[in-house]
Amino acid sequence: MTKIVRMVAEVVSDRCTGCALCVYVCPTAALELRDRVPGDAGRSRRVAVLSPAECYNAQNCLEICPDDAIVMHPLETPFRVGVDASTADKDAVRELCRAAGIGVKQLICMCAETTGEELAAAVLAGADSPEAVSLATGARTGCTELCHQPIVALVAAAGFGDRPPRVPRGFQSYGLAARATDLASDDGTVDEALLEQYAHYPLASDLRALQGDFGEWRPEDE
Repeated sequence: MTKIVRMVAEVVSDRCTGCALCVYVCPTAALELRDRVPGDAGRSRRVAVLSPAECYNAQNCLEICPDDAIVMHPLETPFRVGVDASTADKDAVRELCRAAGIGVKQLICMCAETTGEELAAAVLAGADSPEAVSLATGARTGCTELCHQPIVALVAAAGFGDRPPRVPRGFQSYGLAARATDLASDDGTVDEALLEQYAHYPLASDLRALQGDFGEWRPEDE
């Protein structure tokens, strides 16, 4: 699916104190700080500036700003952002999704309705961080939370690592959390000893569901 971006942020320069909180939380790294120049309104040494083309209306900046220095405006011309997964190599998409422990057709970003294959296609096309994936697909620009770990997993599985490659712009800390798929062998099964050790977790059923997602692309089923 594609996300329709209908609003854009604006930094109210004379209110901005240069605290950088907005920079830290923008999922597309659309904000950065620069030194003020003569004639700038405001008294702080630095001020936040926005790249409007990279603003996907996540509104994290609006919510976190302690000085009411961010406002949102409707776009005169809303635009769509997304990735056509059909243009990517199908086998490569499947392998990357499997390595990341997500389903090809699994809905990963509920807000933008982005699937595993769309995210994988973006990563295979060169999106090397969650911020880059968000720019390519529009994912992680709604609640910015629920799809974060699967996106980090895809980026890491592609060999880009699970830490920000571009500090300080987009100074966002992230890393891979423990997942049920970490306990699975290559064939998708879990050692019986582990199932007994973690009997209070539905590991077997979770992994069966995940294998169900994988089932549509297993070579032996094609």
